[in-house]
Amino acid sequence: MPANKPSASRRERIKRATIPDPGPIRSLAQATLTSTIGNGLFAAIEAIFFTRSVGLTNHQVALGMGAGAVVGLLANIPAGHLADNREPRKLIALFLIFQGAAMAAFVLVHSFSGFLAVAIASSLFRSVSGTATMALMSRLGEGEERVRIRAYQHAVTNFGMGLGMAIAAVALAIDTREAYVAMVLGNAVAFLGSAFFVMKFPEMPNIVPTVSAISHPRLVALRDRRFLMVTALSGCMSIQFAIQGIGLPLWIVQYTQAPRWWVAIVMLVNTASVVLLQVRFTRGTGDLQFAAKTYRRSGFFIAAACLIYSSAQGVNATLAGVILVVGALVDVVGELLASAAGWAISFGMAIEGLQGQYQGVYSMSYGIANIFGPILVASTVLTFGRPGWIILGALFIAAGVAYPPLIRNYLKDLERDPRS
Repeated sequence: MPANKPSASRRERIKRATIPDPGPIRSLAQATLTSTIGNGLFAAIEAIFFTRSVGLTNHQVALGMGAGAVVGLLANIPAGHLADNREPRKLIALFLIFQGAAMAAFVLVHSFSGFLAVAIASSLFRSVSGTATMALMSRLGEGEERVRIRAYQHAVTNFGMGLGMAIAAVALAIDTREAYVAMVLGNAVAFLGSAFFVMKFPEMPNIVPTVSAISHPRLVALRDRRFLMVTALSGCMSIQFAIQGIGLPLWIVQYTQAPRWWVAIVMLVNTASVVLLQVRFTRGTGDLQFAAKTYRRSGFFIAAACLIYSSAQGVNATLAGVILVVGALVDVVGELLASAAGWAISFGMAIEGLQGQYQGVYSMSYGIANIFGPILVASTVLTFGRPGWIILGALFIAAGVAYPPLIRNYLKDLERDPRS
């Protein structure tokens, strides 16, 4: 056997680390891939479609999407409660079909009022299906296996979005309403395809609530002080996505000598790393204390990336490009660690039988970051430059350091008064 050819056992380990075995987990990955390819088609053209083809202003698009985001945020908790009391497979499929219908309705929009109504409906349906999907994942495994399943979906999401955006580049090059409408309808069809794969799951009976779940009041997750603190800290850490999507591209273009197209290279580094490595970063996350320490490490990695990004200012184009790629590699390590640790903690702290409700609350962390992240990044990095990066880095360190004592105290309380 040639020296550079991996052994069969090594190839099998690599395959297991990146591809789920046949069964419900693979069906879920197929559903995720289908819907996220469609999401990539739409994400790449949505702003241009609504402004140039529909005729809305930038402010109208921002207002409509913002209103939809707020409604989706508020819907997470009742959606989780619904997922705990209904069979998640049928619930997910139903709301994926609703999402497809809402997406198709966008091609009929010719006014702001129509756009606002469809944007709100689309966001509402997305929240219900997304939260129900998290509840379904909690039924497919326990401990570290749950985190591993979630990691599969995250990796598939990044791959699907990237593939969809690459296809949408053709529509952007053609630059006609017909091309953009094709992308919108392609996303609508993708949701229907995703619903098909979801319905391939075996039927899941409603959960019989545990004694602990019955003994707690309705919407107990909203009264769980430590879980709310975890959600808030996760929201702080999730601001890293605003850096990747808004702060870093504008930093590269406005503050460094690196070429504009280098933005795509940096994004590719992140996407490829998540696709290839996210599952491997779930090892050991079945233990809450280990997950909390992992979260602390992630804060230091992301903070280090902020400092590296800041040093790309004031150097020549070649050196700036190298610095930005190094920063992206360090940044993605922090992202991989934070994602795995966050999922472990959100699943591990939830009361069994109420996973949907708890995941609905935890999902609010991403919504909060989406609302406040761009504002924070713009008021720090894009206003103050290097000092702004230092401020953000300190925020990530503070959020990461806060996790271990919070989880330690939670586990001590759990030993004194077990909930399940």
